[in-house]
Amino acid sequence: MNTSILVAGSGGQGILFAGKLMAQAAMEGAMNVTWFPSYGAEVRGGTANCTVVISDGLIGSPVISSPDVLAVMNQESFERFGAKVRKKGLLILNSSIVSGEPERTDLKVVRIPAGEIAVSMNAPLSANMVLCGALARAASICELPVLKHALKMLAGGKPAILEVNTKALERGWQYFDN
Repeated sequence: MNTSILVAGSGGQGILFAGKLMAQAAMEGAMNVTWFPSYGAEVRGGTANCTVVISDGLIGSPVISSPDVLAVMNQESFERFGAKVRKKGLLILNSSIVSGEPERTDLKVVRIPAGEIAVSMNAPLSANMVLCGALARAASICELPVLKHALKMLAGGKPAILEVNTKALERGWQYFDN
């Protein structure tokens, strides 16, 4: 197994944390992982993205030019990175913000209204966790209990934050059950 993931959006949307969560979950599954963040000078409101490479073998580089999976939280990231996904790759879109269709027909496209789901939970800042739940399931990164445990490892001793983000992960994971 060798999967490269690019998570992209605006600074302040929890993009880097989302990538870190995917990396942590994969590590708990005894996989080799790299996590490589990138963000603009503006940070909040500017662009932010990170790459995560997950492999059962050695990883040559954390830098990827054509990810297997692209998860985007905003329109700008969709326009900037959409064409870079590998043939037959997976494109996960936050349909609460991202509109339009990819010009390519060789991708599997998953639309999830992560922002709307988070708002319906009274947790608008947890849209990234909704997206993570969907991403972990659609890309077969790990099972939900592993994802929840990874979140617990990263969230530390903040029970209120852990509770709301765990529910958001669950909602993203369960989105496919409808």
